[in-house]
Amino acid sequence: MKFLLALLMVIVGALSSAKAQTAFDPTGLWLTENKRSVIDVKKCGDSLCGYISWIIEGGMQFDNKNPQENLRGQPMCGLQIVQGLKQNKNNLNEWQNGKIYKADDGDVYDATLTIKSQDRLKVRGYVGVPLFGKSQNWTRVSAADYPVCKAP
Repeated sequence: MKFLLALLMVIVGALSSAKAQTAFDPTGLWLTENKRSVIDVKKCGDSLCGYISWIIEGGMQFDNKNPQENLRGQPMCGLQIVQGLKQNKNNLNEWQNGKIYKADDGDVYDATLTIKSQDRLKVRGYVGVPLFGKSQNWTRVSAADYPVCKAP
């Protein structure tokens, strides 16, 4: 019996350390699925946030649909669109309970971020529960390929 208990403890410990070893770093530059912008994901205290770092030529240059009238017209370059994502303690590759701003329509959605691999994220925006939402896959990119935009 002691042997089985010891074996179980070793297996649980191995699974825990294996899980910790597979946690990927979500920070860096990520090309959105529609390839219209690059988001710079950073640590902001104990959460993740994200700012527009690059916009496709001819893309939206100003945040004209912001629901806060005093913020309309601000440049898209440098605009924070992701905030408050907290790491799930049971799945280190999942970040939850955040918000994402969709400048195309001026709406803010609840958000989760799941790290699929070192170079791929799944970002889900939703209303109320994740079931009612949309996902995008973002791809890690290099600053050399997508130089930081400058506000117009």
